[in-house]
Amino acid sequence: MPDPTHLYAPKTSTEPTQICEKCRCAYTLEHFQHGVEGQDCVCRRCLQVMGYKA
Repeated sequence: MPDPTHLYAPKTSTEPTQICEKCRCAYTLEHFQHGVEGQDCVCRRCLQVMGYKA
């Protein structure tokens, strides 16, 4: 059974997704609502790894 706390959008979800430019994973749009200028196509998780406070 998949981990219910994972960050990836569920495969059965009809919610719109976007592909992160850094990790190439599909996330729900809420992961891109971080407000970091110039990083609109990078997910929140990658921004944290890069040192941003998302």
